[in-house]
This record gives sequence, structure tokens and C-alpha cells, in this order.
Amino acid sequence: MIVALTDEGQLAKSIARELKGDKVVVVDTPQKVLAVRPEVVIHTMEVPFFENRAHMWNYNAWYAINIAKASNKVGATNVYFSTFMIFDGKKGYYHENSTPNPLNFYGVSKLAGEVGVAALGNYLVLRLGALYSLNYRGFLFPFFKAALAGRNLRCNKNFYISPISLHTFSKVVSRFIHEQVRGIINVAGARTSLYEMCSLIADLFGVESIGIDSQYRDFSLDTWLLNSFNIKISLKEDLVDAIEHRILNDEGKDIPVA
Repeated sequence: MIVALTDEGQLAKSIARELKGDKVVVVDTPQKVLAVRPEVVIHTMEVPFFENRAHMWNYNAWYAINIAKASNKVGATNVYFSTFMIFDGKKGYYHENSTPNPLNFYGVSKLAGEVGVAALGNYLVLRLGALYSLNYRGFLFPFFKAALAGRNLRCNKNFYISPISLHTFSKVVSRFIHEQVRGIINVAGARTSLYEMCSLIADLFGVESIGIDSQYRDFSLDTWLLNSFNIKISLKEDLVDAIEHRILNDEGKDIPVA
């Protein structure tokens, strides 16, 4: 099977490692999609939440939709990664049919991207919890960076997330592609407070986690549908696995550019 990724970043390389037996290439323009004619296009290219609005909108929405249109023309399945940030954090345990209400522009751009891709049909939208590795620049990156530097962590006890490691997520993506899963699925670990996550990180790196009382938000995702595939993610085991995987492996194999 020919599987195309839309960039060569850390997420793309991690997924490529799990696509054993597949031909993996990079298609970063609609023209390359039409030329290569992949069977699956995984939208790994994204602009994170700390970048400027113009970049987020251009890449997370318009770029993804234009790639998806080309993919649709050649009959490829579009796999798009969305985020827990399409919700407002007032309720928690958001399921796949919950009404989005983004609090920031990153959430707006990802919601626009997932709606645009899904409107074309033949899609798999994976809504991620708080994706992390030791050096993945996601929501939890500042806490890993501080712990690695030997600094204590200050974390909100009233802020809830559903973390998932980059390694585990990559394995889920590979499985879903090969099983030809379609639709919208939350992919995340169990609901946990940011303080609890920080405490686990702190214990592993020999620093302290200091809990603070701040604004209540609950961005946890309901994983009932994910669990129906017999996928259940243990918070502590996933964190330990992420650290061991980082120690034993490099950042990922190079991906041929189409």
C-alpha cells in the first residue's frame, strides 16, 4: 500500500516507523498527490497552537483541504488529525458528537480543517488528546522541558486532559489505516488532571510537582469508541513506554519525497 505523509516532521517520522510493509512517501502539494496516486494520505503537516494565526489558518485549514481535494480525486483516504482544543473545556468527556466551541484560533483552524476534509467523504478524522513525547512541541512540552532541565513543575490541579504519547498514537494510526477504519474517533488516554500528569513526570525525572489552584477547565475526551477497538491506554504505562522508546530509538527513519 502506498501511504503518503504531508511533511517530514517528528510526527510523520514516528508514524512512518509503524507503517511496516507499506511504501511511505511525502506529498507536500496537490500536484504530487495526483502524480503518486497514494491509497492513503495522512495529514501530518500542521502549524501548532503557539504560532501566528495566518500560518495556522493557511496550513491547518486551507492547505489540508487542498491536499484532501487532490486525494479525493485519486480515490485516496484522507486521515486528518484534529485536537481536543476544538472544545471549550467547560464540560469534559467530549465524545465524537459533542458540539465544538473552540477557545483559541488553533482550535478554530483545526475544526475548519476537519470539517473541510470530512465533507469530501472517505475520511478518518482522529481527535487527539494531549499528544506528547519528551521533545514533541505540543501542549505538555514545557513540562517535559522543565523536568529534563531539573526544574520543579507548577501545575494546575483543576485542569483536566487526556494525554497520549506520540509512540502509542502512531501505532493506533497504523492499525486504523490497515483495518480501513473510517469516521471520527477520539484517540486519547484516560482523563487526568494536569497536576497528576506533572506528578508522574516529576517522579520519573527526580523533581517536584507543585499543585496550584487555578481556573477550572476539562478538556478530557470520551474514549468509548476507541475502547471498542480493544484499545485502552494506561497513563503511567504509556508515559514510561514513551521514555523508553525515546531512549532506544532515534527520531524516526527518513521518508522519501515524491
